[in-house]
Amino acid sequence: STQSTWGTALMWWWCVLVSALVGCFGVPLPQDGVLHTMRPVHVNLRPVDSDARSVALHWSYRFAFPDSTPNATHSVDPPAEAAAGVVYEPDDPYLQLHAVSQSAWAVLTASQSERDYYVHCEAVMSRLFKIQNVPSSYSYRMFLDRPNVGRVWSDSFRFFVPPSAEESTALVAYGDMGIWENGVMVAQALSTFLSRTNSSSSSSSSSSSSSSSSSSSSSSVEQPPASLVLHVGDLGYADGDPVKWDKFAAQVNPYASALPYMALPGNHDDLDGLSWRYNPRPFYRTFRWGRLRVIALNTEEVAGLQRDSAQYQWLVDTLESLEFEQPRPTVVVLGHKTLLTTSTGHGGGNVPLRDLLVPLLIKFKVAAYICGDDHGYERALLVHPESGTHTCLHLLVGSGGARLDDFVPEQPSWSVFRQKSFGFLRILSFATHVSAEFFAVSSPDVPPTVIDSFMISSGGPHSEVKVPVLLVVLSVLIIVSFSVYLFRACLRLSAVPLGRRSLS
Repeated sequence: STQSTWGTALMWWWCVLVSALVGCFGVPLPQDGVLHTMRPVHVNLRPVDSDARSVALHWSYRFAFPDSTPNATHSVDPPAEAAAGVVYEPDDPYLQLHAVSQSAWAVLTASQSERDYYVHCEAVMSRLFKIQNVPSSYSYRMFLDRPNVGRVWSDSFRFFVPPSAEESTALVAYGDMGIWENGVMVAQALSTFLSRTNSSSSSSSSSSSSSSSSSSSSSSVEQPPASLVLHVGDLGYADGDPVKWDKFAAQVNPYASALPYMALPGNHDDLDGLSWRYNPRPFYRTFRWGRLRVIALNTEEVAGLQRDSAQYQWLVDTLESLEFEQPRPTVVVLGHKTLLTTSTGHGGGNVPLRDLLVPLLIKFKVAAYICGDDHGYERALLVHPESGTHTCLHLLVGSGGARLDDFVPEQPSWSVFRQKSFGFLRILSFATHVSAEFFAVSSPDVPPTVIDSFMISSGGPHSEVKVPVLLVVLSVLIIVSFSVYLFRACLRLSAVPLGRRSLS
């Protein structure tokens, strides 16, 4: 009992001492939330225009405040007294950092007893070039200024400049990750893989890059083994839960803060949450990435992707415009839903979507359609419904961490390779060819292993076919015309008498 009395007395004296220090020195205590929640977190980058010369930098901060109205998720006004910003180094006279925009989003917390006030910030960095004397990467930090609190800083991040149109590059694609154990495993493996530089990347990348041409003097600068991450739907399986969104954002933050991260909507992604964080509406867009043209579709709003829809007409116009793009890029189309698969997850693919898209993919010589929805990896060949030709790859990469689906026992000829495995796909684009490799992830302690590698296109796919054909035709016409001229000249010469030829 004596020890208990002394313990109580010491506790009271400690409380009195802390209160005195606060009163004497005026230590500010935040009244509208907890201090640590105001720290900028959940950083991600994404391409925002058609030529990847601009990148949007997104982050968020939040603080809890009491609210007795348990409404659903809704937009609110951001705090007027908070000033958010971003700083970067080294200094670059070309790079433009546009004003930071703030938008707020109020949601119920898991306890349902108070609300979290989400404030999403976005700044656009434009005029990103890889030229001489211009940095190929930047370090940056975000900050938040609050009255009576001061400036709160984020961690420091490093951002790599997107590739130029003539530059060899690589991208990573996967889908259906989630925040479960296997999703965390794949995210950690991918983070470790992408944190390597070109001096330690795989042999397939280094050997091919040695033969590729690049006009940029920054090609010798250390670069990660991929410059873009594509998530083809079903990110954190949040289904409207903001706590799950937070966990997923923290999970992908290591690489989403260093490389542009493009996310498509999936059937487990509430569109409001996705638009706030990763991909603004209408969710479909296109951009040039090195020698690749990426076309991202929204396959989740059924009415938005039909023959008479705005998205379908946009897709047709985009594909037609590529016929005039020089040099012609290799085209990859992304969508969450599968078109053709032997996976048992969703019954072999979405037939209406297949009938709608496959004729376009074949007609405009799209190299690959990359998707998720079914869980696993499969490389298949899309078959044209009329001609029977298959010139477009169907790459199922729903291998990000969600529970894997089985495949049907029979494997038809159009299913070239399939594996019930977690992992990610890497596409490598060079001056002479485009190849790909799938990395299987089986354990947090084992490096990703290539289990499938293949060629997407070869023979100089980035040159417009019509130009060399036209040159050949013109050359043949010139040769034939010159030959006819020589032949007729010889005939005229042989018809002249020998004596007249000597006099002349």
